[in-house]
Amino acid sequence: MQKKAITISTGLQLEYVEHGPVDGIPVMFLHGVTDSWRSFEAVLPLLPGHVRAFSVSMRGHGDSGRPPSGYLVTDMSADVAAFLDAVGVDRATIVGHSMGAGVAQRFAIDHLHRVSALVLIGAFASMYQEPGLAAFFESSIAGLTDPIERGFAREWQLSTTANEIPAAQLEASTRR
Repeated sequence: MQKKAITISTGLQLEYVEHGPVDGIPVMFLHGVTDSWRSFEAVLPLLPGHVRAFSVSMRGHGDSGRPPSGYLVTDMSADVAAFLDAVGVDRATIVGHSMGAGVAQRFAIDHLHRVSALVLIGAFASMYQEPGLAAFFESSIAGLTDPIERGFAREWQLSTTANEIPAAQLEASTRR
């Protein structure tokens, strides 16, 4: 897999990887908060040969653009549409994990005609109405600045996994 970058219609640059044949069934993977395309790095090679997979680092994540504003789920949904436009895909299966699941849900609401299927992993039924979410964001996420200290990234990853993950995967998800 080769890391790529693409500038979408909003002027934002997104990093991503693509795996599979150009004429394959399009599947787009959306990661959780503080992650990147690497969240799905180990999954992509396991996909059937007829799948054209895109794993994207959403705005403010990985090496994608970091605009000063525009971090609402609706903004990220618009990014998904613009990304699909930029790579010439009309409809795709959208797979979202955690925050990415929220973006995937919003995308399905905003652009249902562009969704072949929707896969939600670790989604929250009432994530955006949860009273503790704003406090958590303010105390743990809002104050982060680039570059994020590697020890913090490692501890974050370890605190969000239910089972032990391979050392190589942990290493990949905490390097820049």
